[in-house]
Amino acid sequence: MEIETDEIEKAKKVIENGGLVVFPTETAYGIAADATNPFAVEKVYDAKDRPKSKGLTTIVDSLETAEEYGDLSEEEVKVIQEFMPGPLTVVTNKGEGLPPTLNDDFVFRISSGEVASKLSEVGPITATSANISGEKTSYSISDISNKLLDEVDFVLDAGELEASETSSIVEINNGEVEVHREGPVTEAELRKALK
Repeated sequence: MEIETDEIEKAKKVIENGGLVVFPTETAYGIAADATNPFAVEKVYDAKDRPKSKGLTTIVDSLETAEEYGDLSEEEVKVIQEFMPGPLTVVTNKGEGLPPTLNDDFVFRISSGEVASKLSEVGPITATSANISGEKTSYSISDISNKLLDEVDFVLDAGELEASETSSIVEINNGEVEVHREGPVTEAELRKALK
């Protein structure tokens, strides 16, 4: 199901005004909020009943934006250029402009999903899954609990999404790759890209 451009524009305004939007990513439905707004980030935790000890990941629109909010090493830039947009999430040092409650680090990806990519043009957005913490991943709006839907301000419904593997999560320290979550991008591919 195609989402109209004007619907995406409305959703962007909701995000800019500190609201929450349920949106389709290339893997599942997520909750988008302005990741630079501490009040919006707080709302995401509340809506999901998510403990603050579990940080939130973000989606950014470009390498330039990632460099603005994260302290990226040469190796990280190399990996981003090789595998993003795509199913890879990078954990790096947090720069300025992100609330402490978001995460201890800056955890981000550049999404290959069209809607996610457009929404992140407003700045870094949260990319957490649209479910109550601990519940199953949502691939359609009907999968999402009413309790959560009552907390969000806008829903972008793209119909049933094809269930696919969530992104690999990696950290690179002094050229060494540490995989936090196995996904479509393998450790071997990352090592090869860094050679």
